[in-house]
Amino acid sequence: MSFTCAIVTPSDAILDTPASYASFEAWDGQQGVASGASAFLTKLGTGVVTVQTDGGPSRVFVLDGGFAQMDGTRLTLLTEKAMEASGIDVAAAQRELAEANAKVLGSGDRASTLDERAALERAQRLARAKIMAAQTAQK
Repeated sequence: MSFTCAIVTPSDAILDTPASYASFEAWDGQQGVASGASAFLTKLGTGVVTVQTDGGPSRVFVLDGGFAQMDGTRLTLLTEKAMEASGIDVAAAQRELAEANAKVLGSGDRASTLDERAALERAQRLARAKIMAAQTAQK
């Protein structure tokens, strides 16, 4: 038994496929969905999404926030930005992480606003998620 998993951005439908299982980063931790899951609406975090397609290989993506809604037999992940792991350049993601880490360390020299601190931490999470997703897709 399966459900439909869709990943949607404001400009594109990235994925719309039958799935047997999906896991994603919610705002409060990792969440998994299988067929028959109860309806829910939750805020997405920045992280890796793995979708086990029916009869096919798993597909791995990186999402940068948004919302997840399970309604009947359809899981919709609505996000501003989605990247399929197979298209991620690991070296570039590692450079992004190094730059984000340097900015976090350098921000100790001056007072930063909560918004600036949140943006730095989000950049770190996004870079880590890209690296993890790309490494997962290579296996």
